[in-house]
Amino acid sequence: MKTLYEPAVAHQPAPPTGQVLKGQYAGAYRSDKGKIKGLLLRAGETEYTIKLPKYLRPMLVRELAPGEFVQVWAYAEADRWRAINVLPLPECEAETLRQQWGDLTPVAESPQPKQKRLCIEVCSKGKCFKQGGRQIYNELQEAVDGNPELSHVSVKAVGCMKACKHGPNLRLPSGQMLHRASPAEALARLDAKR
Repeated sequence: MKTLYEPAVAHQPAPPTGQVLKGQYAGAYRSDKGKIKGLLLRAGETEYTIKLPKYLRPMLVRELAPGEFVQVWAYAEADRWRAINVLPLPECEAETLRQQWGDLTPVAESPQPKQKRLCIEVCSKGKCFKQGGRQIYNELQEAVDGNPELSHVSVKAVGCMKACKHGPNLRLPSGQMLHRASPAEALARLDAKR
């Protein structure tokens, strides 16, 4: 029985047990929008996808080149790995791994770069909505979904763009606003920018 004066014992989950993964940096892994989320680590025949905290993500682009050997302090979480830190592997350890794994084919980023994701924003508030914003959004979405060449384009319904008198309004990825534009005009302007 618990008395009034006994302190409550808070049951906190044990911190995750980490381990050091050593291998060859195979490149960054990215979200669907192209943002860096983590790294791909190749250890012999195995490839790990490891999520990085935000403060470590810029390091991938600035300091690591595909093919470099690194050590990653990480812990397993459900079906993925989460990193705590990434450091270059000392050359003597990297040479040992090269000998253990035999000839590794060089790791390189994909030969052709991914197309940059583009987003067309459509005002879906107030006057724009009443003046045809919904129809423009639906038509743009159908055009993008129906054309594989536009797989890098997304359409997003957004709040007021503060140009209600000129609606319906669209904003292209360049930041340019289109007033009373048709979906065909918006897509044509997108193609002209490429």
